Amino acid sequence: MAKPECPKCTDLIRFLTAYLKDNGNDFLLESGTAREMKMDGAKVEKMDVDAIITVGGDGTALWTLQKTNIPILPINVGSLAFLSEVDSSGAINCINRLLRGEYRVEERARIKTTVNSRRLPDSLNEAVLKTMIMSKIRWFGVYLDNDFIHNIRADGIIIATPTGSTSYSLSVGGPILDPKVKGFIISYMAPFSLSARSMVVPSQSTIRVVALDKGKNIMLTLDGQEGIEVGFHDEMFFTESEHPAKFIRFNSDFYKNAREKMG
Repeated sequence: MAKPECPKCTDLIRFLTAYLKDNGNDFLLESGTAREMKMDGAKVEKMDVDAIITVGGDGTALWTLQKTNIPILPINVGSLAFLSEVDSSGAINCINRLLRGEYRVEERARIKTTVNSRRLPDSLNEAVLKTMIMSKIRWFGVYLDNDFIHNIRADGIIIATPTGSTSYSLSVGGPILDPKVKGFIISYMAPFSLSARSMVVPSQSTIRVVALDKGKNIMLTLDGQEGIEVGFHDEMFFTESEHPAKFIRFNSDFYKNAREKMG
């Protein structure tokens, strides 16, 4: 599948599908990608395939992972892409290795999010709670399992995985975690407190956040894809999902990737 309305992505998909077809391999196009190419396709959540190749950036991979538990191979056709180790120049080589079985599947922890017992899509990077009105801070109650951490006023709260530690959480001063660490990060956006600092907590714990401002809704966004409004006294629970994200890897090196992406 390709990032929508991305001519470079569509061109690469045409090249890759032609290569697969010429070599006698079966493939299936995601329905949106197929429409752009005037071909038949299927929704990601309906696919019964061995692997999904995403062409675009991290957003394309995150969108796909919210809809499936099938292993994905992200090919980067953007600027920064922390989830990918493959760019367009190495796409054919990696697809050949995929077809020969010369790869491993790396699992990354995802966040399971529920709001008042309603389960939302899992998130690989982060769950973000933030004010819906610019320059208006909100009160949040934060708990870990049965322990009260504090009530805090802030523009928002970020619950991040180790994978997401190099994303939104990093921009507000959160730490970088190795993906093998079994933990989540709680970070605050413009907190009105000198004592508010990012925390790393065990991923097997349950983080509970309560909206404390009456009549002042906030937005809960998952990986920048799925978003819902949350109101007064709504309870949000965050814990490790039973469905990790699965990536097809060849030579993945987290620290090399971090050096190259972040200078």
